[in-house]
Amino acid sequence: MRGLSKSRLLAAAALALALAGGGVGSSSPVAEAAYAAGGPGGSGTLTADAPVTVVASGLHEPRSLTWGPDGRLLVAEAGTPGGACAGPDLDSLACFGLRGTVADVSSGTPERIVTGLPSNFNTGESVGPNGVKYLDGRLYVLAPGSPYGVPSWVPNRLERKLKRQYGALIDITHGHAVVKANPGEVNYRWMQENHPEYFEHPGFDANVYDMTPKPGGGLYVIDSASNTLSSIDRRGHVEVLDFMPYTPAGTDAVPTCIDTGPDGALYMGQLTGYGNSGTAANVYRYDPDVGDWEVWQSGFSTITGCGFGTGGDFYVTEMATTGMPWTGDPEGDVIQIAEDGTRTTLAEGELLAPHGFLAGPDGSVYVANNSQMWPRGQATDGQVVKIG
Repeated sequence: MRGLSKSRLLAAAALALALAGGGVGSSSPVAEAAYAAGGPGGSGTLTADAPVTVVASGLHEPRSLTWGPDGRLLVAEAGTPGGACAGPDLDSLACFGLRGTVADVSSGTPERIVTGLPSNFNTGESVGPNGVKYLDGRLYVLAPGSPYGVPSWVPNRLERKLKRQYGALIDITHGHAVVKANPGEVNYRWMQENHPEYFEHPGFDANVYDMTPKPGGGLYVIDSASNTLSSIDRRGHVEVLDFMPYTPAGTDAVPTCIDTGPDGALYMGQLTGYGNSGTAANVYRYDPDVGDWEVWQSGFSTITGCGFGTGGDFYVTEMATTGMPWTGDPEGDVIQIAEDGTRTTLAEGELLAPHGFLAGPDGSVYVANNSQMWPRGQATDGQVVKIG
């Protein structure tokens, strides 16, 4: 039952951190630099009335963000429906294709620098490339799903390509896809061996969602469908490290974001599954050397992005403040957690289904907005907004 609800959740909710001002990777170096300098030394970098500015629009279901070469602002897009499709109407339509992109939005107008990335449209929503990162001069994304989720009715040529790329860590530095590893495939097989109950109903698949660099090389990767934390070494070897605990309501954790803290531990936020309140989501602290899940911060709703900012604060993006499923429109916000624990709500009442998190060089933060088709069928009104 958990497996079935997870599959539906990730399709219906369409859920899929960078060094500020630099062009190298995750926000973990940002956190280290901020804490080395003494942290914010108070109750937070931004105030509740920090301005919210649309810096780019016209995006197709934007998700994660990163600083690219020369400080270019890049965003991954799940894309518009298309490819090989089956189903009589929008609510039951399923499409498997290559509609995902990465767009450079530095000018305010999307310039799609990489196209043809794996995507999946199901029950009215899309999933596509996520966890975009610029690391050591290379640009990477994570592809949704796993090779096992490609249906047999997809045309042969497309089927072969999707089976190579679904669930993969993909190097897109030169504008085309080069598969470096496939954590989605490994996570799927691990679930078969360790959680066979997920396969009692059809529809389960993996969905690698975000990543952060490992000290000494490689990556840590979270999977929002298998609820796993994995590592990828420099040679592309994937190892499943652990399984994120269920929520108190007994549903899947649905991890959606990860960052490395100044203490070397991993900090991970969760969406939670259906049937959870607007305070059920946690941020976990996980020490890879010990292997214990610690609830570091609690009381959040539907987390879709998180990470450390330039001032040492930690940020949580809430897709909707009313839990899962949300009531009414998915109105979200960003919560700033200062070093002293003070919480400040940012962009309250100004965001619709926000997603991701990116630390700005001046203490500001960036998130994707209108990250889903809402109302259904509208996929071209996505934005990137700056707070601060």
